Amino acid sequence: MKMSTKGRYAVRILLSIGRYQKNGPVPKKVIAAEECISADYIEQIIVPLKNEGLVVGLRGVKGGFQLAKDPSQITVYDILCASEGDVILVDCARNDCKGLDKNICVTRPVWEGASKVLEDYFSKITLKDLLNRSEEFEQAGVISYAI
Repeated sequence: MKMSTKGRYAVRILLSIGRYQKNGPVPKKVIAAEECISADYIEQIIVPLKNEGLVVGLRGVKGGFQLAKDPSQITVYDILCASEGDVILVDCARNDCKGLDKNICVTRPVWEGASKVLEDYFSKITLKDLLNRSEEFEQAGVISYAI
C-alpha cells in the first residue's frame, strides 16, 4: 500500500500554514517555496481542505491561507480524509464487496481491522503534535520536509 502525494502534501501544506500563520495569512507562493510543491498543485489540494473546514483562504494583496481550527483540533486522519477520501485499504472494507456475499466473506474482517488500525493511528496525531516536532527539529538544526 502506498499513499498518494495528495495526502502527504496536504499534511505538509497544513504544517507549513501552521508554522507561518502567526505572521498573518500564508501566501501560496510561500508554501510552494517551503514545501517544493507547485502552486497549481497546492490549489488543487487546498480546495477539499477548505471544503472540510480545515483551512480558510483570504483574498487580496495580504491574502493567503490560515488554519480554520486550532492545530490541536486537526488530526492527520482529518487531513487524509479531506484530501484522499476514506482511509481504507480495500474497497470491500467500505461495503463495496464484489463477488461473494459480504456477510460470508472470510477476508473482509482482515481489511476492516487493518483500516481501523490506520484510522486509530492517524486520529491520535494532531497537527499540533507535528508543529511541536517541527520546532524540535528546527532547534536541533535538522529539519527537512521534502519527502
